[in-house]
Amino acid sequence: MDVEPEPEAPPTPEAIRARGDAARDARDWPAAEAAYREYLAVRPLHWQIHVQLGHCLKEQGDLEGSLPHYQHAAMLAPHDPDPVLQAGHVLRNLGRGGEAAVALARALELSPESLPLRHVVALLRHRTQPPPEGPMLPAPPRPTGPPTQLAFDVTDLLDYLRAARTPTGIQRVQMGILGALLASPRRPANVILVGFEGSTWRWWHVDEAAFRRVLALARIGGRDDDPAWRAATAALVAPDARPDAPIIAGCTLASLGNAWGVQEYFRGLRRLRAAMPLRYVAFVHDCVPLAMPEHCLDLTVRLYARWFAALSLHADGILANSRATIADHARFAAPLGPVAPARLIRLAAEGGASPVAAARAAEALRAPRPGEAFVLFVATLESRKNHLMVFQAWLDLIRRLGADRVPRLICVGRPGWRADAALALLEGSPELRRKVTVQSGVSDLALAGLYGRCLFTVYNSFHEGWGLPVSESLAAGKLAVVPAHSGLLEAGAPGAVFFAPQDQPDLVAKLEMLLTDPAQRATLESRIDRASARRDWPDAAREVLEALANPPGQPDPPHFLPLGRHLPMGWCGEGLPSPAMAWAERVREGLAWWWQEDWGVWMRDGIATLALPAELPEGTPLRVVLELRAPPRPLHLRLRARGARAEGWRRLSLAPGELLRCVLQAESGPGGLAVDFDCGDGVPLGDRFKRVVGAGLAGLMLCREDDLAARLSALERAEG
Repeated sequence: MDVEPEPEAPPTPEAIRARGDAARDARDWPAAEAAYREYLAVRPLHWQIHVQLGHCLKEQGDLEGSLPHYQHAAMLAPHDPDPVLQAGHVLRNLGRGGEAAVALARALELSPESLPLRHVVALLRHRTQPPPEGPMLPAPPRPTGPPTQLAFDVTDLLDYLRAARTPTGIQRVQMGILGALLASPRRPANVILVGFEGSTWRWWHVDEAAFRRVLALARIGGRDDDPAWRAATAALVAPDARPDAPIIAGCTLASLGNAWGVQEYFRGLRRLRAAMPLRYVAFVHDCVPLAMPEHCLDLTVRLYARWFAALSLHADGILANSRATIADHARFAAPLGPVAPARLIRLAAEGGASPVAAARAAEALRAPRPGEAFVLFVATLESRKNHLMVFQAWLDLIRRLGADRVPRLICVGRPGWRADAALALLEGSPELRRKVTVQSGVSDLALAGLYGRCLFTVYNSFHEGWGLPVSESLAAGKLAVVPAHSGLLEAGAPGAVFFAPQDQPDLVAKLEMLLTDPAQRATLESRIDRASARRDWPDAAREVLEALANPPGQPDPPHFLPLGRHLPMGWCGEGLPSPAMAWAERVREGLAWWWQEDWGVWMRDGIATLALPAELPEGTPLRVVLELRAPPRPLHLRLRARGARAEGWRRLSLAPGELLRCVLQAESGPGGLAVDFDCGDGVPLGDRFKRVVGAGLAGLMLCREDDLAARLSALERAEG
């Protein structure tokens, strides 16, 4: 008699789940989906498996299908951040930016220690802020009287230290002033260090102890890949890991470096000012990109011109390193409107390093050899420093005096912009190669040792704001041979040997005199005013504090947009700063704007605002003409004007690639006129940055309603 086999027992829920996990690990998403669905039919409250099922659908390209499972998991586990986080990422990929921002903000509430999530939420703040309402108000007044707090912005210095350990000119100035200020027992109690994160428009609190550690390591020098250096810089340059900057009302924010290369810097400053009254002071080290653009990268010239133009609308005061720089600033700023008051901060050239330690550090360099005589040239190898002329002069000396009578020329500095001609001459001349050494990465300590051992120094340049190596040479009691122009006249005043600018025969004559007449060299050395040349960094830091603590009695008057003039919103492309550059930066308000491009600027998804300050009686009828550009896909947007009140929203539909001119009318508010654009969830631009954009703005014009000439000009521009 046959025995019937017993029916197979159905798989347990655990076995079904294990089958799903195995398929998931093998990236067999359809099989994993089937297993997880079977499991959830038995265990519907297992929220982690709803998340896994969402992953399966997402990996198969079904974003819409995955979303309900993440949302259901979030409902089952309201205190766990993962389901909300996954839903937020899917919503972003679906182009539903507003919902994504809310979901990710909720995830951050549940997981406040997550640094990546904190950054993502900061990027999406423009979708969580309420739309502006009410009339267009004037900008908040600038504070008067002594500052309640001093905040030093070190953003550009941190950017530099991320990539390099050995500081150059402007970085050395910042590090010298701030290092002295922070170490002083008399420092004010209200000093903080801050940084600006341009991608999230956030000001963050820089840890002072970490900053001082990095300054100390940079001073002694070493390899960029040194573990101690990497650990110290990693602890310093992490804005997401740091709290917001504790800036208070009445603060003076000072930038001692190169803010012209920092993304969205002035928009971040305006956001800060909208929250509290504060003053802003910038240090202008030189105006080389404006005075001699041929010696700079084209991008540097354009960035610097935009920054310089925007200073006219944002800076309450200027610090500068020489009277020559103050004069340059005044000359280039004059066409932009009222010039902010400038204070002179003469740079330091301290020689406080231990002579023994400095000599040992210099001996560790590959050149000079022990006992070898040499002349020192400290400068980045770039066209502005004109190493080519110095190399040609050295070759001339070798051929005139003989190689044995010409010492080695040691050039300390890294190769920079357009140094090819000088390096080609060096490479092509065996005579020169035997007598010239180029080395970079020299620490401050080793550099002090080189100053102490050299015969004298040479410094060449087409233009300088100051010339720190000249001061350092004279402070060390060593003659400096320098061209007689710009800030070098001031840096070299304590006893430099000047030659006619760009006059090679005169340079050769001065060098030959110093090399062949030791008695004359000694006499000239004895006349150096070392006390004047040797200024400690605490002296410069004290001058900075005095300048910031005693602002001008009255703040600058408010700035108003010129009426009846076309304002291009693009880069403009000019090498000199212009009012149009300044206002194209100034009128973009809030977070919902991308960066400027040659043609104009894209809005982001959400609500973008233009702030158009006007000096008019409240209630004056105005009109604004907007030149809009459509993104690659159809876009439906709303826009309105806000003057004396918020006008009603108008709707526009833009076809892909369409160029449209739009006119809005409103009455002037207390601060002029604002325009709000609601671009909703926007559309993907399809560029390498994966930007989501709204409408583009190519230009605008604000005029009085009764200004018929301006209206006719706008009409002719539209037709032309």
